Amino acid sequence: YVGQTLKALLAGMAIGTAIALVFTTAASFTRLGRELLATLAAMLNPLPSIALMPVALIWLGIGFESLLFVVVNAVIWPVALNMFMGFETVPLTLKRVGRNLGLEGFRLVRDVYLPAALPYIYTGIKLAWSFGWRTVIAAELVFGTSGQGGGLGWMINVERYNLNTAAVFVGLVTIIMIGLVVEAFFQLVERRTIHKWGMTS
Repeated sequence: YVGQTLKALLAGMAIGTAIALVFTTAASFTRLGRELLATLAAMLNPLPSIALMPVALIWLGIGFESLLFVVVNAVIWPVALNMFMGFETVPLTLKRVGRNLGLEGFRLVRDVYLPAALPYIYTGIKLAWSFGWRTVIAAELVFGTSGQGGGLGWMINVERYNLNTAAVFVGLVTIIMIGLVVEAFFQLVERRTIHKWGMTS
């Protein structure tokens, strides 16, 4: 059950982060991209991703693809908005140095913008994890999934129908434990990157 839930979450985070990078890069270099990101974020960021689950079920059916759809929507906006803010705060000196070295397009983003905006990107990914985690559990709880591909939320829902209180608490405790482990991992990464490189006060 844990494996199925994490599979949907990690896949959604990977896809959502990649899409967020495309949106943010376009928004940082073009006016159209900036307006597109602002409009889509204003429309979809306040919308709870679980509210899109009925649409996903109509389009994609009951199963992994529907879960992936709502997780991707939950992940894109915190990553994109934080990444964009990070890109906007990159010192002008660094941008000019990168251009003087002949960096353009993707190379400029990769070698200048991404390293300089790392604290913002880290915050966005951390928020995306929490949003995506809650979304995938809620989607499994409310809508379930098909066959034997159910995750933790699906298991809790099934055991609720079976009146198996012990199994329900096992599922809840497992969710809490995974959250604690992931938080410890994020803190370790933060100490070994952002703090170690002197990117915080």
